[in-house]
Amino acid sequence: MILITGAAGYIGSHVAKQLLLDGKEIIVIDNLSTGFQSTIDTLQKIKVFNFINLDLKEFEKVEEVFKKYDIRTVIHFAAFSQVGESMTNPLKYYMNNTVNTTNLVKCASQNGVNKFIFSSTAATYGEPNFKETNITTIDEEFDTKPINPYGTSKLMSENIIKDEAKVNKNLKYLIFRYFNVAGADINYE
Repeated sequence: MILITGAAGYIGSHVAKQLLLDGKEIIVIDNLSTGFQSTIDTLQKIKVFNFINLDLKEFEKVEEVFKKYDIRTVIHFAAFSQVGESMTNPLKYYMNNTVNTTNLVKCASQNGVNKFIFSSTAATYGEPNFKETNITTIDEEFDTKPINPYGTSKLMSENIIKDEAKVNKNLKYLIFRYFNVAGADINYE
């Protein structure tokens, strides 16, 4: 079974839709703080799945989800993502994005999850100085120097995932660092 966090949001809902269309068994955790119940309702029309309205900061309840379901893959989209807000309320971002991700990784690792896919951000790169480096593009090997708490919270989460995978050899991970995500579903109702 695949656990998707943040599937009521933009990117998460598109991934959830494709997985449902592919016949995969999913479970969704979302607190609907930035996502929409209507998105979950639309996804349920494709194929019925378990939706749990839950904030990831409720660690004991998150642990219960892992105990109840045979989760083998986690796809983690749930996060706060407003750069400006992260600069005026950094603890909100560190608590939600980093602390909650840490607990999710812990639950996944302790409960036999073998694949962890993390939705990160290009904000981990900061503001590259292309003139000094003589580089014109950014790839995965580019230096990470975030300049705001949002980017830092995501980079810290990346490091937590990598470090846990070093000690838990069964835990494989994939990290996506998006720049700008845009588009629409051609079948949008």
